[in-house]
Amino acid sequence: MQHPFLIVNRIYLRRLAKEDMDGNYFQWLNDQNVTRWMRQGIFPNSYEAMTAFYDSQAMSRTDIVFAIVVKEQDRHIGNIGLHSINYVFRSAEIGIIIGESDCWGKGYAAEAISLLAGHCFKRMNLNRLAAGAVDENIGSIRAFEKAGFSREGISRQAYFCEGQYHDCINLSLLHSDWLEKNHGSI
Repeated sequence: MQHPFLIVNRIYLRRLAKEDMDGNYFQWLNDQNVTRWMRQGIFPNSYEAMTAFYDSQAMSRTDIVFAIVVKEQDRHIGNIGLHSINYVFRSAEIGIIIGESDCWGKGYAAEAISLLAGHCFKRMNLNRLAAGAVDENIGSIRAFEKAGFSREGISRQAYFCEGQYHDCINLSLLHSDWLEKNHGSI
């Protein structure tokens, strides 16, 4: 394991490293199947854009991106980010990408979401986490719900893909909901 920060059964999260820019991560953002339900993938990925993104998040106090690594192979399979962290309102947004398609549908996303949510509530003193997914991205919605998130609304026709507008599902997890799901374990 390379510099694990948060560890659970099959995966660990670590800070995204500059070396990750040279791995499969770069191509994930060019893969139309991976980015189908994401804002990325509309324009080709570039090394300059990746470097600028890495540099901006590396020093940010409101955003952090973690690599999702499968422990068994020490394989970087995706990223999970905590964004728009607001220390006054004690809230943040979570975004996730599983870039390795052979890892889709295996529960890694739900594990990563649960692991990061626990850290947010136990160590960062956050109260609310928000997430969103295009209504057709059933896997992402299922992963958030498996991690305890609840649907709280719909942003109608908020996403355009393949000639159609799609609704986006808004989800959230409150600290009190997380405590109830985890039997009060702090």
